[in-house]
Amino acid sequence: MNFIQIFLEILVLVIYIGIGYFAKKKQFITEAGSRDMSKLVVNIAMPLLVISSMNIAYDPRYLHNMLMMTVLSLSYFTLSSLATKKLSTFYADGHGNHRELRYCMVFGNAVFLGYPLSLALFGSEGVLYASVYVAIQNIFQWTVGVQNYATTQSASERLKNLINPGLIAILVGLILFFFRIDTPAYFLKIAKGIGAISVPLALMVVGSQLDLNHMREAFQNRGIMLSVFTKCLVFPAIFLTLLLLTPIDSTLKSILTIEIAAPVQASAALFARNFGGDALTAAKCVALSTTIAILSIPFFLIMIA
Repeated sequence: MNFIQIFLEILVLVIYIGIGYFAKKKQFITEAGSRDMSKLVVNIAMPLLVISSMNIAYDPRYLHNMLMMTVLSLSYFTLSSLATKKLSTFYADGHGNHRELRYCMVFGNAVFLGYPLSLALFGSEGVLYASVYVAIQNIFQWTVGVQNYATTQSASERLKNLINPGLIAILVGLILFFFRIDTPAYFLKIAKGIGAISVPLALMVVGSQLDLNHMREAFQNRGIMLSVFTKCLVFPAIFLTLLLLTPIDSTLKSILTIEIAAPVQASAALFARNFGGDALTAAKCVALSTTIAILSIPFFLIMIA
C-alpha cells in the first residue's frame, strides 16, 4: 500500500470527522443527538458490521494471524497497564487525576476509529483482525480499567458489563467463521446495509465530540499533554519498532499500529463519570489525542508500508 492510497483513504475519514464537527457546531447535532448516535453505532451498526465482515471464506492464514493478534494485543495491554501505573502518578504530579491519565493512556478509540480505518484500508480482513484487538481491550477495560478507579463494583456487575453487543457480535462472527456456517442471504443483506452506515456515523460522532476549548485547556495541563503524547506517539513508536522486528503479516502490523496509535477512547469521560473519576480530564485527553492521532496514524502507517 503506497503513500497516496493511505493518504486518500484517511482523508475521506477525516472529512467524515470534519462533517461531524461542523454539524455539531451548527447545532444540526445536539449533545443528546450525539449520544444517541453513539449508542446506535456501538449497539447496532458496528456489531452488524463485525458479523457481516466475518462472513468471508475460511483461510488457515486468518487463524494464524488472529492467534498472533491475540498474543500481541494481550502483550500490549499487559505492558501498557503496568507501565502507566507509575507513569500516571509521575505525570499527575500530585494533582490527583492519575487514575484518569492512566485510563486514557491504555484504552484507545478502537471501535469508532479503529474499525473504520481497518475496513477502509484492508476490507473485511481488516475488521476480522481488529475485532480480536477490540475483544481483548474490552476484557481489560472491564477488569483493569474498572479496578483503576477503585470501584466497589462486584465481579458479577463487571461480567454483566463485559457481555455487551460488541463482544457478542465478535463471538457470533467467530462462530460463523470457524464453523463455516452459511449466513442466510437475507440477514446478511440487512447486516451489510446497516453495517455500512457505521463508518461515516462513527466518525461523525468523533467529530461531534471534538471540543476546541477542551483542546486549548489540555495544552495548558502538563499531565494531560504528557499522557496524550505517550498514548499517541511514544507507545506506538515503541511498539512499531518491535513490530518491524517481528516476522508477521504486514496487514497485521498495520492493524495493530492503527489500534495502538488510536486516540483516547471516546467514552473515557463517561467511564470516569460512572466510576467516580474526573470526567473533564478525560474529555480533554479525548479532544487533544483525536487531533494528534489524525496526523500521527498516517505517519506510522507509512513507516509500516
